[in-house]
This record gives sequence, C-alpha cells and structure tokens, in this order.
Amino acid sequence: MIVSLIIYFSIEHPIRFGTWNGRFVNRVINETLESINVKVQHGAREKPFTSTPILDLKNAVVNVLSPGNHYWFRVSLFCNEVDCPGAIEAFTSPMFQLSTGEVLNIIKINLNNSELISKNHGENEDIRAVIHWRVRFWPTSFIFRSQYVTWPSPARFFSSAALTLVRVLRGSNALISKGGEPLIGIINDVDFKGFVKDLVFNTEVLSMRVRRLMINLGRGRRLPAFNGVAEYVTYTDRPGLFRFLLDVANAYGVGKNRALGLGYVNVDVLGQRLLR
Repeated sequence: MIVSLIIYFSIEHPIRFGTWNGRFVNRVINETLESINVKVQHGAREKPFTSTPILDLKNAVVNVLSPGNHYWFRVSLFCNEVDCPGAIEAFTSPMFQLSTGEVLNIIKINLNNSELISKNHGENEDIRAVIHWRVRFWPTSFIFRSQYVTWPSPARFFSSAALTLVRVLRGSNALISKGGEPLIGIINDVDFKGFVKDLVFNTEVLSMRVRRLMINLGRGRRLPAFNGVAEYVTYTDRPGLFRFLLDVANAYGVGKNRALGLGYVNVDVLGQRLLR
C-alpha cells in the first residue's frame, strides 16, 4: 500500500526560513501525528513517513513564504508503522496551527491511496528489457560507509529504493500479476541484494546535470547534497520488479534524511525495449 498526501496551503503572515525548510515540514507532520497520539521519536532511525520540502507552484524549493502565494509539500506514510486512516483524517484539517504559532491555511489536499498493482510489465523468465529512464533530483544526499555521495549514483539509488520497497511490503496485501498472487509472496523469493547488484552492473549513466550544495540543518549541522537531472539505461530480466522500484522511489524519495524533506525525486521511463 502506498499512501501519500499532497497538501496545498497559503499563509497569512510571512515566514522566513533561516535553515532548510524541510525542518519546518517535519514539525508540521510530527505535530499532526501527535494530535492522533502518534509520538515519533526525534532520534528514531526510521520515521513512519517521508516528506518533500516546501515548494512553490513551479516546484522550486522556497526560503520565504509570502501571503497571497500558494505552496505545497507531500507526506508519504508507511501504513504498517502508523495508523494511515487516522493520519489521513488528521491531515485533512482546514488549517494547521503549530505550537510555535505559525498557521497554514489548507487550500486542497490530493490523496494517493494505491495498491502496488502489476502494470503487466511481465515477470516471467522469458522477458528481458532495456529501459531508458530519467530522474530529476531535488536536494538529495546519499551515504555509503559513512561517506556522503553527492552525485546521482545508480548503486545508491537502487539500494535506497529496494530497502524502501521491502519496508512498504512488510505486512502488505498488495498484488502483482500471475493470477492475483500476493506480491509479498513473490517478493519473499527475491534475493534483493542480488537483484540490486545485478541492476547496478547492468546500468549506465547516460548523462547528468547536477549541482553540489550544502544543506543547513541548523544547530551547526550542514549536510552535503546535490540536485539536478540524470538519465540512465538499464538492462534487466525483471522489468516488472524494476518498475516497482521506480514507483516506490517516486512515492517515498531516496537517500538520507527523507523525513526532513530531502531525497524528493521525479522518475520517468523514457523508453523500454523488450527482449525475448
């Protein structure tokens, strides 16, 4: 189950962010969840949600909120870790008033509440594919062996997306093809480490236009990151599972500190050539 809400809002008084605005989004989400008695531990390694930063209607990250303008952010929930129906009801309030006094007036909320259903990309052993795909990265930070990776590494992308897919499927009744057989039953037979290694070995970066930056998280914390666009080509004998990885990356983001709005991506498949 994938559950995400895109929340469009306006404000009545200017708000200026001295640090990364994802910290503000994180506070909005935490206080909303606390209103339904869900306490998210500040130091928890995994939060029951991911988010985007606050963006304007041109999808640019903002440092200032001005009255009269409309903005949005997305929160994506892990329904096996949080009460999704209760959270959805809490987020559909006409306004959010934070403990620090700021008020967000809600304009509209778009709810994506979908099962992971096969799109008939094929999961039998006779179908292989070469897939051309593109990712737009908003500020994103990968980490490997305690080292920051500030470029669109396919290895870090696949590793992060695969870990998230396994997390989403924990306790899920989502379906895949093969006569409606439960997806989790099929996923249990997948060697995810092997699948990711195979994807990394069979993926090339065709092009990338990225910029490195430093995210100010406040209290002296600065996080190396990057943003931009990258194109890839991947050969895989499991195109259906590969598409699920891309769906999950689109819904939950990739990389480090996603509960603070980092790692938001938009993934598009530009072309697919089936091989038999």
